[in-house]
Amino acid sequence: MVVRLRLARHGTRNNPFYHLVAIADHKPRDALPIEKLGEYDPIPRPAAFRPPKLDPNAPVLSSGLPGRAALASGADMAAEGSKMGGSQAVKLEKRLELDGNRIKYWLSVGAQPSKPVAKMLDKAGLIPEGKFYKGMFRHPLLEPHSNPLSPSAFKVNQELEA
Repeated sequence: MVVRLRLARHGTRNNPFYHLVAIADHKPRDALPIEKLGEYDPIPRPAAFRPPKLDPNAPVLSSGLPGRAALASGADMAAEGSKMGGSQAVKLEKRLELDGNRIKYWLSVGAQPSKPVAKMLDKAGLIPEGKFYKGMFRHPLLEPHSNPLSPSAFKVNQELEA
């Protein structure tokens, strides 16, 4: 069974978010995965209004859902900042949360990342040195941050061809 690391779409129309999952290659996009490895929210949102990642070992708050309590406290903090005359620009952020240990495990046992996932993992530094997957930014024959026309890159290519 071929396992792939890919994005499963969730959310509503015009408001997507994705789960990074390990799933059998032949399964549909939103089928039940083997394991959830992370989350990706491509919509830039204010960082103050995001609920924090919840610790599964943390005690549950008795007053409603913890996520809603975090949203309310973030909104209150932003409202207090505007009352105090602070004209701070709100920083918009995309969110990417990954379980690095589990991703490294799945890559070590032969799971193949999709092109968008390979780009994300390469940016996050989770791809092992010497590995190359389709969709990654760097070329496997060149050193990172090297000029392809430089003499050192030419020497590397000649050594690999010989």
